[in-house]
Amino acid sequence: MNFMARAAPAAPDQNKAPMKPVMVPEVMSKAVITISPDDAIAKAVDLMATGNFHHLVVSDDGKNILGIISDLDILSVKTQISDWRSTKIGEVMTPKPLSIPWQTELSVAVSTMMSKKINCLPVTNKGTLCGIVTSTDVMRFCQNLLESRNNP
Repeated sequence: MNFMARAAPAAPDQNKAPMKPVMVPEVMSKAVITISPDDAIAKAVDLMATGNFHHLVVSDDGKNILGIISDLDILSVKTQISDWRSTKIGEVMTPKPLSIPWQTELSVAVSTMMSKKINCLPVTNKGTLCGIVTSTDVMRFCQNLLESRNNP
């Protein structure tokens, strides 16, 4: 067997101040596109294609979260329903999705996404939609963190 040696992690520097936790608002997308449950799936396809994102929050007023629809949900519907373009979002969305309050630590949001096997979490402030954190947002944050470590 061929094993690669790994360097032991460096001992923590006792003189450094503890790092503040990264909070969800530092990473989330604040400009959330919402869609009505009465809109047709064709509208969701158009929004996702032009906006270059994979999830839409379903809302009755832009603030109240009713559901989530993802590009994977739409692909599933396209294979099961012949008239998928006119099918209403409310018929295929994931109702009452998990959401998190805006003051949540990013590590908690990531842990939730991983344990529930989901790729996004709507973010609320006093029950009102104020953002969305997605797996892409988390990967972008990690990329920036890694690049900053490599280029001090």
